[in-house]
Amino acid sequence: MLQKISLSLVLSFFSYVSFAQTPVSGGIYQNTTWTLAGSPYVVTGSIVVFPGKTLNIEPGVEIQINNQTSSNIYIETRGTINCVGTDALPIKIYALNDTMNNVAWQGFICTSSQGGVLNADRFQISNAYFPFSYETPLSNYNYTNCTFKRCFQAVTVGESVNLSNCQFIDNEVGVYGWANFTIDDCLFKDNTTSIYAYASVLTMTNSDFIDNQIGLSFAANIFDSMYISDCQFLNNGLALNYPNKGVVQNCVFNENTTAIQAAYKCEILNNEFLNNELAIEASVNAEIHENIINNNLGGLLISNVSTVQDSPLIYNNQICGNTNYNVNNNTNMNYSLLSNCFCDLDSAQIETLLIDGYDDITKGLINYQIYDSSCTVLLGTVLKYGPGAGLEEATLDVRFENPVINEIVLVGESEFENIVVSDLSGKSRVITTSGSNRFDVSSLPAGFYVLSSVNEQQVRRSFVKM
Repeated sequence: MLQKISLSLVLSFFSYVSFAQTPVSGGIYQNTTWTLAGSPYVVTGSIVVFPGKTLNIEPGVEIQINNQTSSNIYIETRGTINCVGTDALPIKIYALNDTMNNVAWQGFICTSSQGGVLNADRFQISNAYFPFSYETPLSNYNYTNCTFKRCFQAVTVGESVNLSNCQFIDNEVGVYGWANFTIDDCLFKDNTTSIYAYASVLTMTNSDFIDNQIGLSFAANIFDSMYISDCQFLNNGLALNYPNKGVVQNCVFNENTTAIQAAYKCEILNNEFLNNELAIEASVNAEIHENIINNNLGGLLISNVSTVQDSPLIYNNQICGNTNYNVNNNTNMNYSLLSNCFCDLDSAQIETLLIDGYDDITKGLINYQIYDSSCTVLLGTVLKYGPGAGLEEATLDVRFENPVINEIVLVGESEFENIVVSDLSGKSRVITTSGSNRFDVSSLPAGFYVLSSVNEQQVRRSFVKM
């Protein structure tokens, strides 16, 4: 009988502990600690910590905002609030009602003009309009292992922010503000806008952007520098907008509506662009190289360039299998895209996926090369402008075997005295006959050339020197 009574007492005790909760509201007029033993704390009305007093919130505490009758509940400090959890025991703050709403309550407010101090880190916070609002912005915000979920504007930066291993999920805006951003190993998912930055410096590494309407968008020119490396952008509406004055490298862009929009004075290198509606929009002085741009609806769009000096550099990319176009030259300038591989042996097929002046006379022309399917062996060059270009019909009927080893032997009705051979850089060499229409080219390095003139009459014959 005694054993049954003891067991009943123990079960009653654990039942009491499991369902213990502490309702709180109103003013805090003396130093107070919200303990793990008293958790969860149910906030039934707004709270103010008065000047000179401190509210300490222990790691692991849960704060539940009972917002059933109002979304205007806030927790204000005119004294000090320490809301710092641990990696193992984060502090959790969330609304009890209307939990899909990003303005279900107002958040924490720091009234610094009355001596307010708000320290927060290693927490999980949800449903707040501004999770942590500072009357006087901090010089630096440091958040590690924090989660912001369904907030209106999760982090507002006034000078600098350092985010490490944080998660931003289903917010209207994840990070907004000015100056210096350092972001590492963070997740941005299901946000309307993940990051909207007026940046002096932005460094971002090892971070993932998944299912956002907008991933990272720069509002203006970066003052100093940008560095984005080893990130993933998956299934976003607009993954990366207006990257400028820096580098985007070693990233994966997959299944975005637009992967990179308006790349401006920046280097885009060694990235993978797969299954996007548009992979890259290259703009003023962008440098696009060593990328894989495959199986998108649109591969590379060149636009918003008005002078030759502002033209982007595009080289050593693999641009293959894109549905609507591999390259769309949406300017009136010519571009030499030599050294880019289009993974097709047929120049006619390559042409169907290059949109230039052959398709629309308002656009410039594109020179390109033909590689084998491995993108390692050069098979030919198509020059639409420059030396040897634009001469579709030869005035002379000249033929010779191609490829060439040591000499060109012209077949024709005339005796030919000299020829002009041009390399891909446009450098030309005049070669005189050694007799019987034979021209010694043994001194030419192996590569691709254009026979541009015979007896000072223009022709256009491409050949490979072995």
